[in-house]
Amino acid sequence: MSARFRRKQLPLDIDHCSPIAIRNIILDARTPDTVLERIAHVYCDSEDILRDLVRCPNLSETTLAFIALTGSEEIKIFIANTRVLEVVMGEGEGAPGGTKKKLNMQQLVLKMTPSQKIKLALSGAKDARGLLIREASKIIATAVLSNPRITTGEIEFFAKSQNLSEDVIRKIGTNVEWTRKPSIASALVNNPKTPVGISLGFVPRMSERELGILEKSRNIPEAVRSAARQTLAKKKLGKG
Repeated sequence: MSARFRRKQLPLDIDHCSPIAIRNIILDARTPDTVLERIAHVYCDSEDILRDLVRCPNLSETTLAFIALTGSEEIKIFIANTRVLEVVMGEGEGAPGGTKKKLNMQQLVLKMTPSQKIKLALSGAKDARGLLIREASKIIATAVLSNPRITTGEIEFFAKSQNLSEDVIRKIGTNVEWTRKPSIASALVNNPKTPVGISLGFVPRMSERELGILEKSRNIPEAVRSAARQTLAKKKLGKG
């Protein structure tokens, strides 16, 4: 056949395929996992498509783990009731009858690509959020804070942590809704990782007891201690 009569193959546009076309792509044994991974990302809210993906024999371990960690409880139950669970679960060493043992969350995350980690950070459960908030990548770590499932209890815990990046602490400190809570504002002021410019804004909101602790603390910058000392003196004068 002449080259000019050869049919040109158009690039696959996963985002705009019909549900029937997507299903045919998933059921095709020749479909590479890179395409299946893209479908899992784009259609993460479609339980019918996710079920088809879970049944797919050439779905990679990392893509299946991604679906398991970001999917609804129904999807997790569906995965648990299929043989594909053997991909997400590892064989227990020395366990009688080949008992399955859940892989460590860290092991699953280590196998993920950066784009999978970002998606997991944005939609994953609490255990995934607690792990990904410590990622060296600023994009992945701060994406956790945009997860709609995150709780104020988690935010307070992160605000107290001295092991997180300054980017994470800064994003918490500039969120008006979170910092409206006194315990979060207090956690930020007492955290040496919090940028001074952010800490100083919370000092006037501290109680006299908190200010007394702050002015003596050696863990926070001198500028914050000095501000705490001055604020405490003003509060005491106001009472006099």
